[in-house]
Amino acid sequence: MVMVKEYVNVRNNCKVFSINWALMNKCNYKCSYCHPDLNSGSIKAPSYEVVVQFVENISSHAKKLGLTPYFEFGGGEVTLLRYFSKLIQLIHKNGGLVCIVSNGSKSLLWWRENAEYLNGVSLSYHVNDIKDEVHFLKVAKILENSNNTRLHINVMMDPHKFNDCNSFAERLKKQVKCSIALQPLFEGFGNGAITKKYQYTDVQELLMQSFRGRPDGKNLPESSSSLDIEYTDGSKKIVSTFDLLINDQVNFIGWDCYAGVESIVITFAGEIYRAWCMQDGSIGSIYDKEVILPIKPTRCRTKICQCGADLSSTKINKSLVEQLNNPIAVTQLF
Repeated sequence: MVMVKEYVNVRNNCKVFSINWALMNKCNYKCSYCHPDLNSGSIKAPSYEVVVQFVENISSHAKKLGLTPYFEFGGGEVTLLRYFSKLIQLIHKNGGLVCIVSNGSKSLLWWRENAEYLNGVSLSYHVNDIKDEVHFLKVAKILENSNNTRLHINVMMDPHKFNDCNSFAERLKKQVKCSIALQPLFEGFGNGAITKKYQYTDVQELLMQSFRGRPDGKNLPESSSSLDIEYTDGSKKIVSTFDLLINDQVNFIGWDCYAGVESIVITFAGEIYRAWCMQDGSIGSIYDKEVILPIKPTRCRTKICQCGADLSSTKINKSLVEQLNNPIAVTQLF
C-alpha cells in the first residue's frame, strides 16, 4: 500500500499583495457551465474614476507592506471594458503587475498593443462558445512572443465534448509554448456555492492530471500559482494550484488561511472579501473612503477551495503543527 504523506503548510513565496478583481460581469460568451451572474451584464461596471482611486489606495497599502500590488482581473470578459487598456497602462506605469483571465476574443491589434502591460494572461478555451479557433491560436502566439508575459491556457473540459477539448489541447501544445491545463469543471461555479466536480471517467481524470504544456523559456519571476508545501516529516515540494485542484487536495477545513491578509477579492458589485469562498462576509467596498483589511488569518470552513486566487494564500494546519510540536514560523505582514 502506498502511504500518502500529510502536509501541514502551503505557502506562496511571491512578494506580492494579490487583488483578484471581478471587474465586470458582461461577456460575449454564454457557457452552459458558467452561472449567469458571471456573464449577463446585469451589474454596471464601476467608473474609471472609482477604479483608479481604489487602485491607488490598495497599491499604497501593498507598498507599505513591502509588497508589489498584483492585480488579477477577470469577469465577464474584461477586455470588453472601454477603459481597460488605459487602466492596465496606469498600473504598469506605477509599478504594479497585471494578470487577466480572458477568452481571447478581442482583436489581434488589441493584444499586440497591450501585451507589454500584461505580466500574465490566462486564456480560457470554451469548446461550445468559441467563435474562431484560428484567432485563439493567433492570440496565443502573440502572447507567447511577449517576453514579459507569462501565458497559461485553461482548456475547459466539458465532459460531453471531452475528446474535442483534448484534441484542441494537443494541437495547442504543438503550436504554442506555454503552460496548459485540462481544467475540470465544477457544479455551482460562479454562484458562490461550489458543490462538486463534474463527472469524469477514471481515464479522463488521469489524462487531466498528467497533461501539461511546454516550457516557454522566458526568464520571469515565480508565478503566484507556484506553492511551497511542507510535509509532516519536514520535507518540502513545489506544486501548482492546479496540482492541488486536479488531485482533489483542496479541503482545508480547520486550517488557518491568510486570505485577506496576503490577498483580497472584489466582486462585480465592488464588495471586498478575503477570498471567493466569501467566508466571514464582506470587509469593505471599493466605494468606501477607507477600507480596514484583516491582520489575522481566518479558520477555514469551506469544503472545496476551487479558485486559484484562494489556493494561493498561505494555509497552515495549526492543530497538526501543534501535535508535532513543530511550530512553523509565519511571516507577520503587519
